[in-house]
This record gives sequence, C-alpha cells and structure tokens, in this order.
Amino acid sequence: MGPYPKYLDWIRYICALLLYFYGVSKLTGHQLVLPSWVAQKPIGSLDGYTLTWYYFGYSHTYKYILGLIQVTGASLLLFRKSALLAAAMMVPVMVNIVLVNIFYSITAGAERTALFILGCLLLLLWHQRGALFEVLWASQSTESSSAQKRHWIIRGLVLLFVLGEILLGAVMAHQQGRFFSLPQGH
Repeated sequence: MGPYPKYLDWIRYICALLLYFYGVSKLTGHQLVLPSWVAQKPIGSLDGYTLTWYYFGYSHTYKYILGLIQVTGASLLLFRKSALLAAAMMVPVMVNIVLVNIFYSITAGAERTALFILGCLLLLLWHQRGALFEVLWASQSTESSSAQKRHWIIRGLVLLFVLGEILLGAVMAHQQGRFFSLPQGH
C-alpha cells in the first residue's frame, strides 16, 4: 500500500467532528427530545420526524448508548491506526441513521449530513480494502471436503426453513387479509 493520502486525514477529522457533535448532543439531552405536549396529540396527527424522535427519545438508555457509540467512533477516527476500526464500527450505525432519516422524513440537512459521514467512512474502508479482504476473506481457513459437503446440507436446510417461514407468513397474512395491504388510518 502506498502513502496515506492527506485528504483521508481531513475526512477522518471532519467525520470525527460531526460524530462528536451528534454523539455529545445525545449525551447532553439536546437530541431526540420533544416537548411533553407532543405526547398529548393523537398519534395519527404526528409526522415521521416527530414519531421517530419521540420513539427513539423514549428510552434514555438507548439514546446514551447511541451517543457513546458515536463519541467512541469519533475518538477512534482521530488516529490513523484506529481509523479502520472506527469506519468498520460506524458504517452499520450510519447506514441505520441514513435509512431512518430517509424513510421517516427527518430533515434534509440531517439526511445530507448522515450521507456525507457514511460516504466518508466508506471512502476510508475503500482505502483499506486490501487489508479488509485479507482479514475477512483470504486469511480465513477453508473446510475439508467432507466438512464442505455437510455444511452445504446444513446451509440448504437453513434456507429451506427460512423460505418455509416466509411462505407460511405470507399465507397467514393473506388469510387475515393483510397481504400486501397498507395500514389504514382510523
């Protein structure tokens, strides 16, 4: 691998700053907080943003854990040696945040910021793709031929079970009249 590009240092620092901002705001009670009068409104009158913040803000423990994960990731991003660990740890968290932001209509600014952080983390992972490939694929031990046969049978059984569960769930939902129907507001 060649020299470490300087732009990756800037990406790490910017991501760390943004993750610190969001993580600390959760830890200090400035994010995922809504006024108490929101709880008095009918649930059907609330938009996706309000519902999401109310739901995630309901558990202070969850909010603190998410804040600590973001602060930990930000701290690890400050150092080149731990940047790969930080990126690998934070990508699933940021994918979840991006999906929540998109599908629950969180503000466009938050959505763009989360996408920016995710993109930067993916760029950090891309730079280390050789090391990731080596650790996650190439250096993994292989199975003996007799074990391979047994494992293919087990994998097949697991997949058959999952497909059976999907089929059973679809049949049951169809019988209850919910198959592919959208929930109705009352």
